[in-house]
Amino acid sequence: MGLFKRRGSECWQMCFFLEGKRIRLSTHTSNKRLAQKIYEKTKWEIATGKFKSRKRESMPFFELVDHFIEKHSKVEKASWKRDFVIGEALKKYFGKTPIGEITAYDIKAWREWRSKQITNKGTQIKKASLNRELAFLKTMFSLAVEWGWLEENPASKIKPLKGEEKRLRILTKEELQRLVDCAREPLKTIIILAASTGMRKSEILNLRWKDIDFQNGFIRVENSKNSESRDVPIDDFLRNKLLSMKRERPKDFVFSRKNGERIRCIKEAFKAACRRAGISDFRFHDLRHTAASLLAAGGCDIITLQHILGHKTLAMTQRYAHLIPGRHERARQIMSHIWSEGATKVPQSYSSAKGMLVSY
Repeated sequence: MGLFKRRGSECWQMCFFLEGKRIRLSTHTSNKRLAQKIYEKTKWEIATGKFKSRKRESMPFFELVDHFIEKHSKVEKASWKRDFVIGEALKKYFGKTPIGEITAYDIKAWREWRSKQITNKGTQIKKASLNRELAFLKTMFSLAVEWGWLEENPASKIKPLKGEEKRLRILTKEELQRLVDCAREPLKTIIILAASTGMRKSEILNLRWKDIDFQNGFIRVENSKNSESRDVPIDDFLRNKLLSMKRERPKDFVFSRKNGERIRCIKEAFKAACRRAGISDFRFHDLRHTAASLLAAGGCDIITLQHILGHKTLAMTQRYAHLIPGRHERARQIMSHIWSEGATKVPQSYSSAKGMLVSY
């Protein structure tokens, strides 16, 4: 029992027995005098029975990950499987380490180690992947604090890596038409739907006939990634194609097999269609980027585009803003109109103030 330092860590750790078990916790300070006071206070909390709220700090990291997946990801996120994959990868590094011993230093050490790992494709881990994994840690430790298992979030002050390259693979109209021509049904209609609406693959494969309002030309997306429903407009071509499908196969799910079972995987079929079309480095999710780009280039305003795509923040939609035609020209016309009025129309109080009006 007492204070000690772990190799590679600047913070003092404390060790004591509780209910017959050895407990090791971080004091979260490199100051030995302060660490001693924290240790004495902890011993007092143990003696008075007030330490119960902190017993969870000895929980192994892998156990916290399991709680996080079951109580948070599976409940609140349609994309919980990605969290599961990230959690399994993090378990390999932190393993049985008590969550109360994990510091910001440890998380930075993990990130440095992780950045040197090689993927199955033989490439280094991208910054985007590292930032997603850091976001996972931040959310998980934040919930651990909320649940009373930790006093503070060790990942809270660690900033994401800058210079993250956001993937934006977009098909031209000619490439998109070639891909559609090389796809077989029902993949052909799935591709058309994705490229027309920007809907995610999971949203398309979960689509039911009851979600389509043929009369008003809308698809109601209920099971979205962010758990918020939205209405997506459909054009007459797509509307008629879906109506034709419904007459042939009026099952519950729009994209189903002959027995009515929902189609769950189109990965191999999509890869084959891309090969036949001569399109490389293209994923199904890139059809969402293609749809957004085509809508923006066609004049769809940024707010409407945000609602169609189901983005929670406008910042996520801004990556397509530069494609909206004429937006810079409209700004030039507005400014040109302002200055063409001349200085004579500027209020005297402004024209006389220093630094408020510059003559050219």
